[in-house]
Amino acid sequence: MSTETIGTAPTPTPEPPAPTWKGSLQLATNATWKAIGIPAKAAPFCVTQNDMGSGEHTGHVHYLLLAPLLEIAEAYDAPVTETKSLGGGTTYSVVVPVDGVTVTIWTTDPADAPAVAE
Repeated sequence: MSTETIGTAPTPTPEPPAPTWKGSLQLATNATWKAIGIPAKAAPFCVTQNDMGSGEHTGHVHYLLLAPLLEIAEAYDAPVTETKSLGGGTTYSVVVPVDGVTVTIWTTDPADAPAVAE
């Protein structure tokens, strides 16, 4: 009589589930890039996604000009808010929902504000 050892395949270690923040960040990134894909002539100065400690990511876009912000606001039928600062500056912003994610687009003291407002 002989004995034979039968080898077994090692049990694969399952991949750990992706942290929920990664999914939230991906949604915010997609939404942000979808929103900034609307303006034809201007690229954003800065684009970020953050969760401000809430766990739900949002998109933030800063332009140097007002025209692209107005194009996005029109595309999403969202109002543009104008805020005057104590120092005399003016910030224009619009908050748009893109695929369930909040994207805030803003500009401060844009060079084209007088021309666009006319």
